[in-house]
Amino acid sequence: MLSALLLLSCKKDKNSEHSIAASLQEDVLTPEGISEALNQLEAVSYQELNEKYLDYSNPERKFNTELKDLTFYKVMGNQIDLKIVGDYTIRDFIAHDEYYEAFKENPYPEFEQYWLVDEKVLNMMLTLILTLKEEGYNEYGFHIRTAHRHPTKNGEINGASYSQHMFGRAIDIGVDDINNDGKETQADKTIVYDMLQEIVGNKGGLGLYPGSMNLHFDCRGFRARWDFP
Repeated sequence: MLSALLLLSCKKDKNSEHSIAASLQEDVLTPEGISEALNQLEAVSYQELNEKYLDYSNPERKFNTELKDLTFYKVMGNQIDLKIVGDYTIRDFIAHDEYYEAFKENPYPEFEQYWLVDEKVLNMMLTLILTLKEEGYNEYGFHIRTAHRHPTKNGEINGASYSQHMFGRAIDIGVDDINNDGKETQADKTIVYDMLQEIVGNKGGLGLYPGSMNLHFDCRGFRARWDFP
């Protein structure tokens, strides 16, 4: 139902002169580059979000207090492919919800999506990329599994009831071949986990998720560690 409504409201000429697209970019490898990339997006307050999006993403307004002072970003059309950190784009970080799926089916330039992210967690990820490269590892040997999840999306996947993902402060990654030996093993995950221990420190949370190649890190502002699924 939501997808149909979105298509009715957003379906316009793909060749519109008002097409909004991400400009060609090199990889974003400095904190200043992250800030510059974010500045290409329109920042909006929680109170300024589209009412339809609010009804969909946080229908019970359960987290109004936590969200009311946070800054969201309006992502128009192909801005979703804007590089934000390293060679990772907004598409990697934005909630993969019904808005996202509707846009994939009909990528019109006037299509609005909303993204919540704390710049501090992007800088943590940047430090990970730079540290991997400096130590001779594959700096892009991981993929983003999930980042921002609004309350509705978080509930759909049975996320933690007070997940940092809902506030744009968390990233879950899947570790691939970090040490360039042609395999994806726990040795690769250990390399990344040890680096994140130093990078996150007392500024946030780090989840190990034993038995998988996944890791969680966040910038919640205080130390948290766990090793359960």
